[in-house]
Formats: sequence, structure tokens, C-alpha cells
Amino acid sequence: MRTSARPSDSDARPLPPPTAPTCTRYVARQPILDRELKTSAYELLFRSGTESFFQSNDPDSATLHVIDLSVLFGSAALTGGLRAFINCTRNVLLQDVITLLPRDRVVIEVLEDVLADEQTLAACDRLRRAGYVIALDDYTLTPNTLRLLPFADIVKVDLLSTDAARQAAIAAEMRRRGIRLLAEKVENRAQFDYARQLGYHYFQGYFFCRPQTLTMQDIAASKPGYMHVLEIANRESYEVSEMETAILREPSLCYRLLRYLNSAAFGLFPIRSVRHALSMLGQREIQKWIAIVVAISISSDRPGELISCALTRARCCELLASLFGEDSASAFMVGMLSLMDAILDRPMELVTAQLPINSACKEALRGQKGALGALLRVAVSCERGLWEELSAAADERGVGEEAILEIYRDACRWSSEILRENERPQ
Repeated sequence: MRTSARPSDSDARPLPPPTAPTCTRYVARQPILDRELKTSAYELLFRSGTESFFQSNDPDSATLHVIDLSVLFGSAALTGGLRAFINCTRNVLLQDVITLLPRDRVVIEVLEDVLADEQTLAACDRLRRAGYVIALDDYTLTPNTLRLLPFADIVKVDLLSTDAARQAAIAAEMRRRGIRLLAEKVENRAQFDYARQLGYHYFQGYFFCRPQTLTMQDIAASKPGYMHVLEIANRESYEVSEMETAILREPSLCYRLLRYLNSAAFGLFPIRSVRHALSMLGQREIQKWIAIVVAISISSDRPGELISCALTRARCCELLASLFGEDSASAFMVGMLSLMDAILDRPMELVTAQLPINSACKEALRGQKGALGALLRVAVSCERGLWEELSAAADERGVGEEAILEIYRDACRWSSEILRENERPQ
């Protein structure tokens, strides 16, 4: 069936692919070697750019950046699957933010300036009981470090700021306590040999390798959209439907939520919708997740054309699902994620492997197969002006092309309004 509402042939040419609204993120890693000089782990260090040093007066933000990148990209991308040593400030410890990461893939490195008060000790105890490995950074014997020592699995000793006698004394005390030793700032072979002779287990320093800066492509975010979700999360109570709506309006939040559910706290779950995902989280977990995302996003650029296209596809798939009697929530999810390979500049196979979505969603995203895949094909046909495919889909479903085109126009209006709302002060 054909209608006069169809655009002209000149309008039907495929549009050039829009520019992906990505932003570049930086993190440095320095290897930690064992006694046989095999890489055992990496320390991850925040970088604000390609410089090989830390530029920030906010250590909390630096730690949150590293945690966020670890959640989004996974240990395979950042450390090759080895453990990651991550510096933790007192605030990060108290908020349990580090529990976003798997306990078997991270070492919590308590910084030397963290005050060992009752709240800090309780946080360390809580994390240790949860199975996390704790290291004390730049260890020297003080009343403060003595209070933290019962929770330590590893102590790091700075070879440049301690003399040989003190290094030996620390080694003897840690052997007695059954705590492993890591020698950091190993500058030459003589220091390595001496520390190894004392019984140090791990080694880190310029003698082996300087920190290497990695660059990762992340999704650009809408600050007002993120702040609105944060405002909802921090109310005493809220309707899940309101939170769901706010998250669905921001593609990067939707993506991060799914990646979060694939992190240490939850493992892999087959998620049917954002509402299903939220139902698996308590309010405290939601607040924690949103807090870290907002902290990272406050300097992000505005969403671009690709985000607009993802929103339009999501809304179109949702409305088509309602028309055809399919699962509208899963359809929205498929539409929203269908451009994540372009947005993140990585294969869809890798994107879907990292997301805890159900098999029907994965099948649709990887090959536009199944009922959800059929809906996505219709949305893409509208988007690209593939009128023969649109006609075939309309005939197969027994609906008019005009009904489908009106749904697509409605989806375009909806996505434009969402982006306009995000541009207004919240």
C-alpha cells in the first residue's frame, strides 16, 4: 500500500552518518610485577589529558573517574583482566562506591592521608568482609597506620622515602602479620634485588615501566538530564515510573545503568527494560550509581545528532511494539542501544557482550532478528527512506504505511522535545 504522505525521491537518499557525540577519557596504568618479573596487576591513575601526570585539586573526582572507566570499559580493556589497584580517598571509602567493581578484579588502595577514624575503620571492615583486598599506600609506622593495619592485605612501601633499615623493619613486621609487601618507586636493579631479598612480593616503579596513558571513547552526556535524575534519586521517596522516564530520556544514563548491573554488585542478568533494571536496585544503590555518573558527566559536551537518532529509534520501536502487540519496554531498549556501536566506536558484538540484556534484545541488536529485530528494521527503514522495505513490513503486518510513518514522525517530535528540554535550565 502506498500513500501520498511519502517523502519525494530526492528526500529518500540515505543520509550521511552523523558525527558520534563521543568524548575522550584518559587513564594511566602502571604495571605491578611479581618476584619473577611477571605482571601481576596494574595501578590505574586518573589523567585529565595526555600528560603523564595528575592535574586536579579534587582527589575524590580523580578516583571516581577511574572507577567509572573501570565499570564502563571493564578489566579486559584497562588491565587485560588483571587486578587493578585504585587509589581511594576517605569519602570514596565511606560511600562504598568501590563496590561497583568486582572484588576479584580490584585492590582498594587506601591513601596515606586517610584519617583512621571510626567511620573509616568501619568502611574498611565492611569492604574486607565483602571480600575486597585492601592495600595501604606509602606505608610508614604511625598511630594512624597502626589502626588501619588489621584490615590490610598488602602494604606499599615507597623505596625513595624510606631507608634500607626501615624497609627491612617493615618487611619483618609484615611477615609476622602475614601481610604481603609491595615495593613502589623502584628506580634501579639494586633496589629491586634488595627488596626481593627482604621478601617483598610485588614491585612497581620506573625501573620496570613508567605509567602509560590510555584513551577511551565515552558517550557525551546531557548535564541537565543527569542532574534531574540525581534530584529524583535523592528525594526521600519517588515513583519508579518517574525515575524510569528520566533515565530513558538520556541514552548515556540508560547505557551506564546496564553496564552497572553487569558489575560486581549484581553479575550478569537478563534485563527486559529499564524498569526491570531499577526494580533490582534499592534506593541506596540507585543513589550511588547516579552520584558517580553525575560526577563524571559535569564536564561533558552536549549530545549530538547520533544521540537524537538513538532517541528517535527508541521511541519509534516502542510505539511500533504497542501497535503490533510486542513488548514495548524491550523494544525501546533495543532502539536506544542500536547505535551504541557507532557512539562508542566499537563492534556491536562487544557492546552487547558487556550488557546484561536478554537474548531477544541481543539477537535484535546483533542482526535485527526476531520480533524485536523486525521492529528495529522498520524504524531504520523510516529513518533511511527505504520505502520498499517499509511497504513490505506494512503489508506483512496488515497495517497502512501512513500509520507507520505517523509513528516515526511522532518519534522525531518526541526526541526533539527531549533534547530541547535538556537544553533548558533544570
